[in-house]
Amino acid sequence: MDMKFWLILPFVAHSAFAEPTGCPDFAVEKPRQSAGPVLRAADFGLSSASDKNATAINRALAEAKRQKASRVELAPGTYRCFDEPGVVIDGFADFTLDGRGAILVFRRPPEYRGQPQSEVLLEKGNILVKGCLRTWVKNLTMDWDWQTDPLADFMIVRSRHIDRERPEESYIEFELPDGTRHPKYPEPVPLQKLTKMDPCRTRFVPGPHFSFGQTEGHFGAKNAWVSPNRLRVWPGIPMPGRNQNPATGYFRPNPAGNLRGVEKVAVGELYRGLHCYYGKNGLNLLGNRHLTVSDVTVWSAFGMALVIDGPQEYWQVERFRVVPPTAEEFARAYPGVAYRPRPMTSSSDGHHVARSKGHARYIDCEWRLNNDDANNFHDRFTIAVKCGERRLQIVNKRGQAYFRAAPGTPIELRRPNFDAIGFTATLAKVEGDILVLDRPVPEHEGPCFLVWDRGYGTDNILFKGCKMVDSGYRNLFNSSNVTIEDCLFVRNGNCPIRILADYQANLWCEGLGATNIVVRGCRFEDPVSIFPESPVISTVCVTPPGWEVPPPDKGFVGGGLLIEDCTFIRPRGPVLDLRTGRDVIFRNSRIDLSGVDAARWPKAGMLLTDGAENVTVENVTRAPAAGVDAKSEIFPN
Repeated sequence: MDMKFWLILPFVAHSAFAEPTGCPDFAVEKPRQSAGPVLRAADFGLSSASDKNATAINRALAEAKRQKASRVELAPGTYRCFDEPGVVIDGFADFTLDGRGAILVFRRPPEYRGQPQSEVLLEKGNILVKGCLRTWVKNLTMDWDWQTDPLADFMIVRSRHIDRERPEESYIEFELPDGTRHPKYPEPVPLQKLTKMDPCRTRFVPGPHFSFGQTEGHFGAKNAWVSPNRLRVWPGIPMPGRNQNPATGYFRPNPAGNLRGVEKVAVGELYRGLHCYYGKNGLNLLGNRHLTVSDVTVWSAFGMALVIDGPQEYWQVERFRVVPPTAEEFARAYPGVAYRPRPMTSSSDGHHVARSKGHARYIDCEWRLNNDDANNFHDRFTIAVKCGERRLQIVNKRGQAYFRAAPGTPIELRRPNFDAIGFTATLAKVEGDILVLDRPVPEHEGPCFLVWDRGYGTDNILFKGCKMVDSGYRNLFNSSNVTIEDCLFVRNGNCPIRILADYQANLWCEGLGATNIVVRGCRFEDPVSIFPESPVISTVCVTPPGWEVPPPDKGFVGGGLLIEDCTFIRPRGPVLDLRTGRDVIFRNSRIDLSGVDAARWPKAGMLLTDGAENVTVENVTRAPAAGVDAKSEIFPN
């Protein structure tokens, strides 16, 4: 195959600029040596015969705090943790929790409180690490009790019932493979999502995907068992008589939509049916300094696998793996229990940073088969209007419960297009969804202010040697001073690297700017599975549809972006889709379109750079798709 060699300056640089440097060097401190004792959780009731082992571990932790112990050790084995509130490591300094290979199996009933889907129940995690200094959590595996309460199931379409006269009576009939008898039979099961999968059961594929609501305790789609492994589903009809969260406003009885949903699927297709989405989460890290998490594996979690929030600063996550158990691992953990492949790891994001003070390292981590985004680095903000001399009324539908700014924090106001106006103040108090500042508020230009909590900034991120293989949706890097190095992206559900700032009136408000980003030495192989036409690397600023907002500054997101020494194998969509950005360098990389059907994927391998300023492309080689002239242009314009 002839290779096309590029030495291109498609947009001549208007001025010289300093190359992006990415994440600066910094140190995360391990626990200091201590004369404190080492406690063993087995002495406090940790036992494979018990189903209340979270309580036993918490007893050991309480005694460790009293004695100022340096370490609590678990022991090899499988331990059921079916008790509330999970394991809580709160307020320690110079301390280590060493799992010593322990497998902690959790199961707790969902809570239904009608909460918004954006709410993160930090206090309910399987393991909560809160307010700690120089603390280390290591050497353990986390799982959920699938034998009693599976988080998801493989489901094969066996038949469709289509009733055009009574569309609400149309349904899909699914079968659980391998003669699986569902442990909830004959009770209906919560059903919050359906995702199409490849028959090999290890990857996602394009096709119909259904969402029936996302919050904890929400039931979702109507369903009924025909037999212990055969389930009828009405994809447009909520389950009558069960909890249906009004915060999930888009899932309402829809007979016409029910019929369309049934018509979308085909007999023989394989789906992953999720019985939950947002939940208690696996490992919640809240407001720690100098925290290390290493050699922790999450086979499954009800909710997100790893969550960071609050004034968290200086942390490192090493060899953190969100992967399903292999047959051998399962047999060792659950002797005598029949092994079946798992359709899912975490029922929501594999890793989610809602707010932090930054300085984080992620080294040799891995994510597979999670739901939603694999990684999401950002800081929340909100939108508000002036309602008094020193008062702001939050108008984002999620309110202060989402923004969660606390009195005393510095507040910055910005224009709706993210531009600075030069105004900062201190938050004096909070009255419901009203923010009271310590100085008069100027008049806003346009529909609102963007309100930023400047006490936070998820910046200075090193993301190195990580693998995202058959992972859910996107990897969002909405931060500044970021290095993404030597990582592997294979069949991500959607865009493997998406850099953005995005706010909506009724949904999320995420991203305080993303500049000085380096993507180096990464490999993208068949990069996108569910939406193959999606770009591999994307930059964008998103404002509410219909709002008249001036274009954001090109440098706010993607200002200073270096992509080098990367390999792109069989992308079906653009390699770059830069809707914004400034001072971008793409160099010393290879795009291989061998085996890509150019007629089906006309944008495969393209560089869509019109939205950015000052873009340089150097030494990019390209193997074209079959039937495409090797000299064809990869810039559509």
